Amino acid sequence: MLTGMIVFVVIILFFAFFVVYKRGMIVRMFTLNAATPAGEFQQELERTADAAIRRLETQIAHLEYLLDEADARIAELDAKLAASRQAPEPGAALAAAAPAAPTEGPPAGSIDVRLAPEPPPVTAAAPAEETPGREAPGADRRKLILSMSEQGYSVTEISKTTGAGKGEIMLLLQLNKK
Repeated sequence: MLTGMIVFVVIILFFAFFVVYKRGMIVRMFTLNAATPAGEFQQELERTADAAIRRLETQIAHLEYLLDEADARIAELDAKLAASRQAPEPGAALAAAAPAAPTEGPPAGSIDVRLAPEPPPVTAAAPAEETPGREAPGADRRKLILSMSEQGYSVTEISKTTGAGKGEIMLLLQLNKK
C-alpha cells in the first residue's frame, strides 16, 4: 500500500514537472491549432469578399450603361413625339385644298404618328456564317457582335454598327467571356 502511494506521488510529481518544463510547447501547440484555422478562414472570407465586390462593380457598370441607354432612348422618343405634335396634320392640308374630295387617309382629327423606319445597320466586319433555317433570327447578330469584339471594336462602335444597345452588347460579351 505504501509502495502504491509512493508510485502515485512520483507520477504526480513527474507530471507536474513535465507541465512546468514544457509549458511553452504546450501553449504553442494549443494556440497554433486554434489560430491556423482562424487565419485560413479569415483569408477565405477576404477572397470571397473581393470576388463579390468585383462582381458588384461589374453589375453596377452594366446597370449604368443600361440607364444611359434608357435615358438616350427616352430623349429620342420625346424628340420624335414633339416633332410629331408640331407637324401639320396630313388630312388638314388635303381638306383645305379640296374640301369636296373624299379622303382615304386617317379620319380627320386623328394624328398619324408614323416614325421613319431606321435604316438597316451597316456591317463593318465580315458576316458570320449563315445556315438558313437552322439558327434563331438573332444568332447572326450575336455572331457579328462577338466577331467585332474579337477584332477589337469598342462597345460603342459595335452598338452603332449593329444597332444593338450597349447594355445588350455588354451582357452578351460577359456571357461569352468564359
